[in-house]
Amino acid sequence: MQFIRRFADYGLTGGFFLICQLVVLWPFGYWSTIVAQHLPSQTDTSLVGPIITGFAGALGVIAVFVVGLLLDLLASYFRPAEMREFARHLSRNSDWLINLVEAHKVYCATDYETIQRAFRDASITRQGDLLYSVLDYNGLMFWNPERRKRYVSAIKRSRLWALGGPYQRLWSFFTSYIVVLSGSAQLTLLVDQYSLWRTARALATALLLIFVEIMLLLPFLAPPASHVGLYFLAWLVTMAATALSMYMTLGTYSRLCFTLFSLVYVTYDKQAGAH
Repeated sequence: MQFIRRFADYGLTGGFFLICQLVVLWPFGYWSTIVAQHLPSQTDTSLVGPIITGFAGALGVIAVFVVGLLLDLLASYFRPAEMREFARHLSRNSDWLINLVEAHKVYCATDYETIQRAFRDASITRQGDLLYSVLDYNGLMFWNPERRKRYVSAIKRSRLWALGGPYQRLWSFFTSYIVVLSGSAQLTLLVDQYSLWRTARALATALLLIFVEIMLLLPFLAPPASHVGLYFLAWLVTMAATALSMYMTLGTYSRLCFTLFSLVYVTYDKQAGAH
């Protein structure tokens, strides 16, 4: 059942991305060229035409799901911002989480303390936040050597990427705790939120890729005199797409974290009452 759900999610996100590609190709004039060169003629009465059409359709279906899978993998681009949101929920629930962590300190105490310690410093949190990294004009002005060096230096100073291991282990511990000790109804609620988050994150990644593609294509299709204006317009559109993508991803991830920590608390309280 879960495999079928993931398969459907890949089809949804992959289809969305490919439809957006067609929308981009249409105004740039490439779609008519592709149709004329690669699709069989409607007047072709031989047996080759239907065979090619069926084979192309099968490849198209496979391509949709492969693209969906790739988008899901590339969506880890948003992980630093998600770790920041996860750390906020850890701090919000620290009053009762400390008892749970203490009871299982052999496995998760070190990871819990690592994440809590890393996010106590507001400068580290801001410095490692993906949204600030994306909106940093030093990274956007990549053609300037000095700006590029500043951006690379800021990325190297960021500590969020080093927290990937503790974050994943702590997340796995919480979900395993619910799976082992909770009922199927609670698992269904968590799985629904998890699936929604994965889909939204993949769609957000597709949006980012589409608008970056548009930004790269515009200078080649416009006269040189309008390049400055087009770059500025493309920059604004890309920033708007980034903000929308972050809103989609962090909105659904925050809902997932609320559900996760609520279920962990209810399960923990139930186990503590039983003893």
